[in-house]
Amino acid sequence: MAQPLDEIGAICRRHDAILYVDATATLGGMALPVDRWQIDAVSAGLQKCLSGPPGSSPITFNQRVVDIVTSRKHVEAGIRPADYVAGNGPPIQSNYFDLAMLMDYWGESRLNHHTEAASMLYAARECARIILAEGLETCFARHRTASAALSEGLTAMSLTLFGDQRYKMPNVTGVMIPGGVDGEAVRRLMLEDFGIEIGSSFGPLKGRIWRIGTMGYVCRKENVLHCLGALEATLRQCGVRAPPGVGVDAALAVYRAAEAKPA
Repeated sequence: MAQPLDEIGAICRRHDAILYVDATATLGGMALPVDRWQIDAVSAGLQKCLSGPPGSSPITFNQRVVDIVTSRKHVEAGIRPADYVAGNGPPIQSNYFDLAMLMDYWGESRLNHHTEAASMLYAARECARIILAEGLETCFARHRTASAALSEGLTAMSLTLFGDQRYKMPNVTGVMIPGGVDGEAVRRLMLEDFGIEIGSSFGPLKGRIWRIGTMGYVCRKENVLHCLGALEATLRQCGVRAPPGVGVDAALAVYRAAEAKPA
């Protein structure tokens, strides 16, 4: 689901609270107006809608966060500059999450925090180049259309979508596992027979829903159609039947309508 954030930032400002957003499955797939929504910090990953390799986390944060982080700034003894003054807050325990030192690493002082994986920087830049070449609004529309097509296809197969659809994320679709069906068996057969992997879930939703991603490069018509056809065939093996091809037909209708709209 996509958390509705347009009013939360203003509430946080009134109460002097910091608003941090995890946009791992969001960045590159839907609009994220950080400043307009008054979000203080956002982190994401390359491996979802940006279609990059995992292991790097794009992040943005504002001056409010900088002030808090700087108050806890402590520099390792071996690399402290001569004019070093420690912050008043407790030291940040994890070197991985020490934003104060990372800001100096990327800033003018070039503090030696770690050895950067240059290949990941090239990968991140290429992810941004490709998505900007397509155009952000075009990319967002592609994700919305895939989401609508997948949703219509699943619904036509008499499957129930998870959650309030007003807040559905276009990049991931949650679908309830039908009663009496072994959700993990379906996932295994989808992977073994069709080479398609759909996700399970966690916590109270474990064993209750599947999560089907339509993100980045794989967010394309042919992939949506293949997934629906494979899921229909797999469910049929597990005793769940829908009129043959109904899911693919419903998804195709969405794509046909989208293709017919003027550019």
